[in-house]
Amino acid sequence: MTDQDAMTRLAAANPVPDADLRDSAASPRALLLQQQVLARPRGPRRRLALAIGPKWRYGLIPAAAAAVALAGYAVVHQAAPPRPPAQVVASRATPQSILAQAAAQAEDAGRRGQFVHATGTVARVVHLGPGPGYDVIRVDSVRSVQPADGLPGEGWLTIGEQGSSVRPLTAADAAAYAADGSPGPAALPRDGKQTLYPDLAGDQVYAGVLGDLPDDPARTGSAMLAWLAEAGLGAPADPQGWLFRTGTKLLDTFTDVAAGADRAKIYRMLAGLAGVRTLEAEADPLGRPARALAYTAATPRYGLVEWQVYLGLDSDRITYTQAVVRQPGPANAGLPAGAVQYSTAVTAVTWSDKP
Repeated sequence: MTDQDAMTRLAAANPVPDADLRDSAASPRALLLQQQVLARPRGPRRRLALAIGPKWRYGLIPAAAAAVALAGYAVVHQAAPPRPPAQVVASRATPQSILAQAAAQAEDAGRRGQFVHATGTVARVVHLGPGPGYDVIRVDSVRSVQPADGLPGEGWLTIGEQGSSVRPLTAADAAAYAADGSPGPAALPRDGKQTLYPDLAGDQVYAGVLGDLPDDPARTGSAMLAWLAEAGLGAPADPQGWLFRTGTKLLDTFTDVAAGADRAKIYRMLAGLAGVRTLEAEADPLGRPARALAYTAATPRYGLVEWQVYLGLDSDRITYTQAVVRQPGPANAGLPAGAVQYSTAVTAVTWSDKP
């Protein structure tokens, strides 16, 4: 599956029918905009060293758009052909069996190169417009190269360099978007804090050394929480939720630099958490076979959120994540229950000896 395939299928998952979007995905104007974005020349890539925590640079944009945001962009693209829904069955797997299998896969995976190359997309809801405003789904391409299996070296990640798209979230949003002039990328505000994973729960960032964590799964999480206290960051209100979100971010395919043994350590820690459950879908939202886990918790600003993580069947790599709003909060009060606040999709992973 290509990056553009993933972007198209993510947009097609929008609950608004294409017919309601009028000058949208299937219109000549939209197709022209899509072609212009995808044909935009790419600038030279810069390397970015990773220090204590991951840092990213965003996709290159023209100088005239340097002061505008990647936080909302406006290019609609062609709707994908309909596909069968993911099969849903009663899940026989447990979080413990899924995570134990992932830990074993992480330990057994041999080194296939000095660098891991990953491509995919990141999508999120962006609120735009004056007054009550309206919501759009923004999708950016993602590319990354990271040192493999705990090797030393520098890594880099780009967002939006190979294309971006936007689609209204609901029919009402589509009307407001059109009334607002269907703004393009250069007309939208910049969000300087954009990352792969918006912080919905107000989590403190863990920057400890994975190799220093104890191998005993019962002690790994406690050591991570102790690191927070020693760093003066305080204890999270929901320790189990913080460990789930932090642990899965440490395993993220786009930014992971951990050795297989350390990845296995985190998977086994996750297996011991309370509140983690399996999802019944046998495929991720892009229709690929997957094993799925979820954790649901209340947040101060974004309401009740369910964080979902999908692992591929043939490796321990996380291939898809999303945060589903089960009950909106003050910061996303206009979203319907079931809306996806953000998601990431990995479409390809390869290894090589060159960055």
